[in-house]
Amino acid sequence: MHYNPALDGVRAIAILAVVMFHCQVPWAIGGALGVDLFFVLSGYLITALLMQEQRQGGIRIAAFYARRALRLYPTLLLLIAAYLVAAPVLWPDDEKWLVSGVVAGYLMDYAMAFTHIDWTIGHTWSLGVEEKFYLLWPLLLPALLAARKPLVWLFSLYALITAWRYAVALEWGWVQAYFAFDTRCSGIVLGACAAIARPRISAAVAAFAFAALMFCMAAPFMPALPYMLQTQAVTLEISVAELAAFALICHLATNPRQSIFASAPLVLVGRLSYGIYAWHFPIVLLVRDVHQQPWWINLLVALPLSVALAALCLYLVDLPIKRWRQRLRGRSMAVATH
Repeated sequence: MHYNPALDGVRAIAILAVVMFHCQVPWAIGGALGVDLFFVLSGYLITALLMQEQRQGGIRIAAFYARRALRLYPTLLLLIAAYLVAAPVLWPDDEKWLVSGVVAGYLMDYAMAFTHIDWTIGHTWSLGVEEKFYLLWPLLLPALLAARKPLVWLFSLYALITAWRYAVALEWGWVQAYFAFDTRCSGIVLGACAAIARPRISAAVAAFAFAALMFCMAAPFMPALPYMLQTQAVTLEISVAELAAFALICHLATNPRQSIFASAPLVLVGRLSYGIYAWHFPIVLLVRDVHQQPWWINLLVALPLSVALAALCLYLVDLPIKRWRQRLRGRSMAVATH
């Protein structure tokens, strides 16, 4: 796939919204919707990648799993190791080994939804949602693409998952509807719809979608709302964010460089977004809840530290692993040609 810098800009918007939300920045009290922006983008990128593999002879499922593991697991394992070292001092009441096992198994989404597990690194619930998609999608996508009307099936699946999230929110509450894979994978499915359909979205529609997304991110979101409004946030606000992300990503997919999203600062933050997401939350908890600091100090501490740790992970872990993979691939191709 050709590199699209504007999509890294989308990642930057998403991670900045999430960090500001957790820091309780007053104008980002709906910033948790940045996660939904991540979900739609993940669905789009992974589906586009797998479709390209399918056109080139078929999806190599084991190779796909290995690439995902090498891309995501090293930073996650470093986070878990840091948590195990720090928890006895900073969070002594945590069941740290239980938490670490749940996080390492990408099960924090259901643990957060249905148990009272310690949530010091509970933000990894979203990684659990994405990982389940990564496991299932290479197995299901070939059958979907072989169907007569794949988009009809996929949009129907999106509508079904959305309706299920609404039902769970109304029947059991926002917690069960917000965290679990079966209620939150709607955005990922919508991103897959974008990759298959590739609709042409005008700049005006994309600008309106982005404005709607920014409004939702600035509006009060569920943890600060009364119970019924929390339920509304898990239903309507997530749907608005997903649809806005769909329009924005479809536009940027065909206009990769004609946008502020492709600016160098946003692209850099976007490249670091996974590491920033992984590291920021325990730092936020430490400054915000343990030391009771105001939001602006929390942001000034958490964001630079998260960026620094993300950069270390990128340049000392991720890129060396990527270069190692490329060398192995080069050797394999050389052997195959002799």
